[in-house]
Amino acid sequence: MMKKTISILCFLLGVVSALTTVSARGIDDDNDNDNSNKRYRYAVKGVVVDENGDPLAGAAVRVVGTTLGVGTNSDGEFTIRLEDKKTYTLMISFMGYEPQKLYAASATNPETLNVKLQPSNNQLNEIVVTGSFVEKPLKDVPVLTRVISQKDIQALNPMNVETLLQYELPGLQIGYNSMSQQPEINYQGMGGEYMLFLIDGERVSGEGADHNVDFNRFNVDDIERIEVIKGAQSTIYGSNALGGVINIITKSANRPFTANLNARYAGNNGQKYTGSIGLNKYGISSLTSLTHRKMDTYTIGDDDSSTSSTVWGYNIWDFSEKLGYTFSEKLSVELKGSRYWNQRAIRTGRLYQEYYVDYTLSGKVKYLPTKDQQITVGYIYDNYKKDNHYFRLDSTYTNYRNIKQTPRIDYTGKFGDHTISAGFEGDIEYLHHYMLEDSAHVNNQAYAFYAQEDWNITDRWNVVVGVRADYHEKYHWHVTPKISAMWRTTDFLTLRAGYAQGFRSPSLKELYMSYDMGGMGWFMIYGNPDLKPETSNQVSASAEFNHGGLNASVSFAHNRFKNKIEYMSLSGSSDMQYVNAENAKTTSVETIVRYRFDFGLMLTGSYAYTDDYTEVDGYNASTTRPHMATFNIMYSRKFGKVGFDCNLNGQWGSHLNTYSMDADETTGDYTYVRTSYPSRTLCSLNVGLRLPRGISVGAGIDNLFNYKDKASNSSLQVPQKGISFLGTLSLNLADMFGL
Repeated sequence: MMKKTISILCFLLGVVSALTTVSARGIDDDNDNDNSNKRYRYAVKGVVVDENGDPLAGAAVRVVGTTLGVGTNSDGEFTIRLEDKKTYTLMISFMGYEPQKLYAASATNPETLNVKLQPSNNQLNEIVVTGSFVEKPLKDVPVLTRVISQKDIQALNPMNVETLLQYELPGLQIGYNSMSQQPEINYQGMGGEYMLFLIDGERVSGEGADHNVDFNRFNVDDIERIEVIKGAQSTIYGSNALGGVINIITKSANRPFTANLNARYAGNNGQKYTGSIGLNKYGISSLTSLTHRKMDTYTIGDDDSSTSSTVWGYNIWDFSEKLGYTFSEKLSVELKGSRYWNQRAIRTGRLYQEYYVDYTLSGKVKYLPTKDQQITVGYIYDNYKKDNHYFRLDSTYTNYRNIKQTPRIDYTGKFGDHTISAGFEGDIEYLHHYMLEDSAHVNNQAYAFYAQEDWNITDRWNVVVGVRADYHEKYHWHVTPKISAMWRTTDFLTLRAGYAQGFRSPSLKELYMSYDMGGMGWFMIYGNPDLKPETSNQVSASAEFNHGGLNASVSFAHNRFKNKIEYMSLSGSSDMQYVNAENAKTTSVETIVRYRFDFGLMLTGSYAYTDDYTEVDGYNASTTRPHMATFNIMYSRKFGKVGFDCNLNGQWGSHLNTYSMDADETTGDYTYVRTSYPSRTLCSLNVGLRLPRGISVGAGIDNLFNYKDKASNSSLQVPQKGISFLGTLSLNLADMFGL
């Protein structure tokens, strides 16, 4: 079945590639009377410029109510070919600028439209899709959503996605799992099992650290933006996201022709090189990207030299292809493929080397029966595995494989002030795991039906009501309702509130695990087939003020869990087992303030307070820092034809007291011990020059104040070894050659 599915997708890729070749040969964009293009006899042309009259290359021009869209070239020019002679609605947008809607009449010899965009004071006009399938500006979304934009990513210039998330999301911690030697996430009291990571709205397979995805799969150079929803508020993307949804939106070809070369060099602290080439013309969209990433191994030792922690390096190759074809104003198709290959550093004392490998194939068809209705059919196949290559035998053994197949059908229709979304999602999973007894494999099938109504009651009132019905082979049906409301009290103040139920069935590992920790009989970790599903009730509220250059918000969220799954020691033994915890709840408050000055300076600060309580054996075992903050100082200015950027980013986490299980040195019995962790501050500084003809150079300092972690604290965060320096170079070949 799987081989047949892959063959079909490969065939579809071949078909679209053939269509690409035929179209490229058959359509001359500069000849409106080409006989081979009689269907598209009409067109709209224009040029998009900034507030100073300079062309904006890569501005998005979308025809509302159709599948058509193009990007501007190096001169800011665009041409859209159309089937009918009538007036169309165009939406023109560019990062950091206010989007503009205008009406344009198509013609055989159209006049050139002149579009001037104005800078935006905030991110509220960013278009988001995670809360529903309807593209909406952030300011009009009732579901509380946070966006990490391309501008934020460029300002921080991170080596990996973990660093990006820590600097952008207050209350987020990235710890280091001592066993897997992989990072693991904690977001305002929620571990990796409660966070649903998506790529372009699709689930990902594979486990890095315990209950966490392999974060190295996410290549920063491929990311356009990240949309974050806290809690189980998303009807469409799963009630099992009790902690939230992090949707990584990848780049697409945003100009008629794109070609980029990027390099980031920080010596032993990481190297990254990316090349990409793209086309968006003749109804064809294609973006091909290849990245090589490398990080060296380093060890952190405590002052007394009794404890050390090693962060093992990697050598990664990423390849991705995103290919789309627009058949008509109503029908389009997109196919994607990716390959991730991670050669892990050889760990001391091991006779083998680890390789993490993943490949995905997916297809999506979009059909618009009318301008206000959309049907999307999609499917993704994601195959992730971990191989051990044994040197002496020169053989490779696969000790972990996780395959996910996700079929999806979605419908969205707008009827006056009501937008209805409904759909079906499947989650077909195969797991072969060395932690299962006899390295066995298990399977599971889960399905979900969902429906959601987005109702614009008035210009100031908006309500989203949704319900999701999840089916699990073992636990059968579970229904979770959700509701979010937004009230724009004045032009400056917006209030939001929501309630959502969550449902998370135990993972296959939590159900069936049987593992000798360390392989030396120290203690066993057992799954529990009698586990009950976790459920949650979340309430949230927020207030947002926006006026001129000031944007400020404060949000509150409270989660109360029933049957939250935790580790627990078995009576009279050092062995551990997954159990349903007695009591668990989290309460968080988050505030963000951003001010933009007219002369190119923007200040951003955020703070999160999290009261996380997870009771095990009467002790609070939470490892969540109660207070965390981030800040950013961003200065961007253009002097003649040269642009200058300077960005200072910082993150701070308060001290933490918690309880963990440890062996008594005298008796050897396991007891709960109180542990204290100190506060922590990290900063990074990046400066860059944007030169003419698509050349950009930069320099930066990571860990500006040379903070060094203790090895004993690595479970709470990936240990930092101190300051590092970096340099970057970016070449936009399309700008360089005026394409």
